[in-house]
Amino acid sequence: MANKTIKIALLGAGYAGQSHAFGYRNAAMDPEVAGTKIILDTVIDGNEELARTVADKYGFENVATDYKKVLEERPDIDAFSIALPNRLYVKIVPEILAAGKAIFCEKPLGLDGKEAQTMVDAAQQAGTLNAVGFSFRRIPALAALHDLVKDGRLGDIHFFRAMYYADYAADPKQPRTWRYVAEQSGGGALADIGAHTLDTVRYIIDDVTEVSSALLETVIKERPMPAGGIGHSQKASETEVGEVTNDDNALLNLKLKNGAIGNVTLSRITKGTPNDLAIEVYGTKGHAKFSSLAMDQLIVYEEGQNEDGFDGPRVISAGPAMPYFEYTAAMPGRGVGTGYGEAFMAEIQEFVRALVKGEQVSNPFSEAIPTMKVIAAALESAETGKPVAVK
Repeated sequence: MANKTIKIALLGAGYAGQSHAFGYRNAAMDPEVAGTKIILDTVIDGNEELARTVADKYGFENVATDYKKVLEERPDIDAFSIALPNRLYVKIVPEILAAGKAIFCEKPLGLDGKEAQTMVDAAQQAGTLNAVGFSFRRIPALAALHDLVKDGRLGDIHFFRAMYYADYAADPKQPRTWRYVAEQSGGGALADIGAHTLDTVRYIIDDVTEVSSALLETVIKERPMPAGGIGHSQKASETEVGEVTNDDNALLNLKLKNGAIGNVTLSRITKGTPNDLAIEVYGTKGHAKFSSLAMDQLIVYEEGQNEDGFDGPRVISAGPAMPYFEYTAAMPGRGVGTGYGEAFMAEIQEFVRALVKGEQVSNPFSEAIPTMKVIAAALESAETGKPVAVK
């Protein structure tokens, strides 16, 4: 592996793309990747100034504005890391796969399950490595919760609560970008932060079999139209407004394959709570709680662990015994802490490791489809007012 060289192109230089770049920049902290020469080759974005800024920030060698030109002129690039508006994936991803390139693609995989399946089929036909970015799976404390449930230490899980609250859309003066248009996004909070939350439920407990009910609410019903800039940094028009056609808040009641029931609450307008994904799981032998506001902690109660009167939940600090911690933490000891950036490092490490060793990843494109189906079922349930089976 010491002589292996891989070249990476980053397509999309917004916040998510920069998170990918951070991951590649630090991927060699994994000893199975160390020795591989990872060349951060090209940043591709329609905004050339932004592409240059990101290239300089993370050490990419080149910038471009047209991915087609890069495909034609740079056959030596091994992999594309893609973070684009949801509506663009179904056209661009199959084209890059057909050129024989490995792809790491940010979630959600397109606008709906049909588009996601199109990309899964394209990946199978191309026979190239593919991965979808569900970064929260790589947070050590959350991954440890997954292991607790899988190992049966909490017993049979029968109830859960999951939520994701954020305030990136709380300002009504934020421009009406593609994120606020149903036809361009596939959903509001439901598709954007809901994709992470629903994937977390699947990852920790089991697949969703029914959306028993769904309430979707648009609180900020119109926003200024965009007037320059890109992504979360777009500027707002002072004269033109447009209708918001997707949800700010969502409330879902769900049934899971293992028989558990629970709810998912989502909001992109929770002022004062900038970014918090949390989940609570309750089983026949105990319970556990995780919140990304305390990302390095896991609260666990296991029946019979202590004497009566001293048998409450305990707070566990993340450390090298938990998945992903040792090779992402700057100082890999308990109490030192890891954060959101390290989760991106861990998922990129797995992708690079698979690329170098010819292996598969734990999060191929096909892992996105069950979540996309739940989102579709929630949209249908919200419209009809009836339970919808997830098929």
